Amino acid sequence: MSRTMESLESLFARVVAEDRRKYDVIADTRSMNVGVRMTDEDKGGDVELDLDTKGEELRSFRLTPHCLGQISTDLGIPKKYFDRMKVEAPLLFEQNVRHWMRTEPKARMIRGYTNEGGQMMTGRAWMSNKFRRLDNIEIARTLLPEFDNLGTEVSFHQAAVTDTRLYIRALFPQIERDVKHVGDTVRWGVEIGNSEVGAGSLTIKGFVLKLSCTNGMTAAKVLNTRHVGRREDEGVLSNQALEADDVAFWLAARDTLRHVCSESAFETVVAQLRDAATSTEIVSPIAATEVLAQSVGLSKDEQENVLLSLVGEGDLSRWGALNAITDAAKQAESFDRQAEMEAIGWDVANMPASAWEKVALAVR
Repeated sequence: MSRTMESLESLFARVVAEDRRKYDVIADTRSMNVGVRMTDEDKGGDVELDLDTKGEELRSFRLTPHCLGQISTDLGIPKKYFDRMKVEAPLLFEQNVRHWMRTEPKARMIRGYTNEGGQMMTGRAWMSNKFRRLDNIEIARTLLPEFDNLGTEVSFHQAAVTDTRLYIRALFPQIERDVKHVGDTVRWGVEIGNSEVGAGSLTIKGFVLKLSCTNGMTAAKVLNTRHVGRREDEGVLSNQALEADDVAFWLAARDTLRHVCSESAFETVVAQLRDAATSTEIVSPIAATEVLAQSVGLSKDEQENVLLSLVGEGDLSRWGALNAITDAAKQAESFDRQAEMEAIGWDVANMPASAWEKVALAVR
C-alpha cells in the first residue's frame, strides 16, 4: 500500500486532475466480461473487464487490486482462492467470475479513470448502485475554504494519499492545553478523511498533537457518513447530478467542520485526556502491553513497539499507554495503519474504568 505525503497545494492539484478523469458507470453484470492478460508467471496477470454499454462503444477497464478484492467479496468467492485462480488457473478464474455474474445478475457501479492514448481505463472500485459518491473534489470545494473563515491561525500538518484513502490534517497553533503537567502540551486540530472507492466513510474528527514528541491522535469523531444513497439507474453518472443531490449534505458537513475546529470541542477532549492521566497505573508493563494489544488489535511487532515506547517514557498511566500507541503508530507500514493506530489511542482514552484496570493489572 502506498504511503504518499504531499503538500496541501499538490494534493489539491491532484484532486482536481483526478476528478477530470473520472468515469463512473452503472451496468448489469450480465453485460460484463472478464479476461486475464498474463504479465508474470508468478504473480499472474492484469484482469480486464469489458462492458457492453448497449450499442455504444465498448468500454474496457483494467482492474486494480482493490477493485478485484471487492468483486471477490461481492461474488462470494473466497479471496485466497480468487487470487490463486487468477495466477495458477486464469481460464478457471474467468469461467468462475463470468458464471456468477450471469447466474446472480446485479446492477453494479464501476468507478473508473480514463487514461490518455487508448480505450483501456482503470477500474478502481466495484460498488453497489446505492453507493453515494462523496468525492474528494467536494472536500476541496466546500470544506477547505472554511479554514480561511475560522478566525484563528491554521497550519496544515499533513496531507496524505494512500491507494484507497485521502487524509487532510490541520492544526491550530493558538489552541493548546497542558494535560498532565506544565510542558505536557497538546495542540488542537482536525482531520478530514475520505475514500472514493468504498474503503471507509467520510469522516471529520478532532486531531490532537502532543508537541513534545509529535505524536498524533484522532479524537471525538463527529461526522462518520457512509457512502450510501438512493439507488441509481444504469448509465454513465455525471458530476452535475452528484453536485445537485449533495448540496445540502456538504453544507451540513461544513457546519460540522466548524464545530470540530472550535475551542469548546477541544476542552471536552482535554478533560478526557486529563482523566486518563490520573487513572490506575500499570503494574507490569510487559503483561499489561500483552493484554492491551489483545483488546485493541495490535500485531506482535506493534505490541513490541508500544512496550518500548511505554518503558522508555516511563509514564505508566492510561495517558502514557495511549501515547505509547500513537508513538508506535509512526512506525506503521502504511499511513492507513498509522491513522488506525492513532484512533486506537483515543479508544484507550475512552475505555471504561473497569476495562482499563484489567489492562493496568494485566487481568486476562
